[in-house]
Amino acid sequence: MHGRIFAGLLLVFLLIVASGGAQQFHRADGEKPVWTMEFIKVKPGMFGFTLGYLDDNWMRVREEAKRQGAVLSYHRIAEQGSGDSDRNIVLLTEFKNAPAYAAHEELFASIRKQLPNNTLGVVRPPRQEDLYENVSTRVFQDYSDTDVARFRLLSKN
Repeated sequence: MHGRIFAGLLLVFLLIVASGGAQQFHRADGEKPVWTMEFIKVKPGMFGFTLGYLDDNWMRVREEAKRQGAVLSYHRIAEQGSGDSDRNIVLLTEFKNAPAYAAHEELFASIRKQLPNNTLGVVRPPRQEDLYENVSTRVFQDYSDTDVARFRLLSKN
């Protein structure tokens, strides 16, 4: 099942990258966009809470990083399923280049400290571990503007 999910999401990922690839012309590897693809498995009955958690944390951080220029785009793609059980989510982040990706943990930590916690009155489980499990994270580099392999896996967790 994870193979079909991965294949489908990779196709979506390729289409997204291909649409942006026309804007890039033979830049050095360090200047090409770097993508992360995070696979998470939502715990039973926690799909709605997980989306809320990602809205309040993951998406807000990436929106600010996009405003600052380190992130070019980000996507939260949920697997279609029946009900709230056994759902998976893929989180895609396109970083401006390899240096922006290398500095992302420090940048994201800084952004988290600066963002206001404006979720008062919203009841959510307190920890990410209560909502979902990180299955894997993969890092890719865009090679749309060359005649060689399109993607190169940079790391795998």
